[in-house]
Amino acid sequence: MNRVFLFLLFCLATNFATAATESLPDDSIYQVQSNWLDQFGKTQRLESLRGKPVAISMVYLTCQYTCPTTILRMKSLEKMLSDQGGKDIQFVLVSFDPKHDTPAIMKKYAAKHSLAYPKWRFLTSKSEPDMRELASLLDFKYKKIAGGDFEHSFGIIVLDKNGRIRGSTVGAAMEEKDLVPLLTRP
Repeated sequence: MNRVFLFLLFCLATNFATAATESLPDDSIYQVQSNWLDQFGKTQRLESLRGKPVAISMVYLTCQYTCPTTILRMKSLEKMLSDQGGKDIQFVLVSFDPKHDTPAIMKKYAAKHSLAYPKWRFLTSKSEPDMRELASLLDFKYKKIAGGDFEHSFGIIVLDKNGRIRGSTVGAAMEEKDLVPLLTRP
């Protein structure tokens, strides 16, 4: 009788473990196996974002033009979502300037602009191929220019809880209000 009970307990535990580690959809950006540094200097995989909808953008923190606007629009989106009860959303800023945007700089920037962890996460990678892979998946373009600045696209991309792209706003005409339904619908 004890053996039967132990066997059933083992089967039950195995089923729960299998459900918890459900495989990712084929079109999930979380399939990427690259390592990223967060604002605390901890190594993360993109899959660590799994479980909640995500609003993500690529930025560099010394940008004087579009990146601050993108971050303001993400903060506006956060307020719109909060007003509509969408509180379980992650906001992720990925810096494509790891030379400048170290974990310490990202953490300081987050504190200065009231972008509180864990709702707001900053990531960067010292691997240019990893950075380019993510940029490609997000349809984001960037190029270093003279003076340490970058030419780059801008916008906010929405991912579902499994890392699939649900939509985006791109460029100067972006309207963050258009992203609200994508982040609040299952």
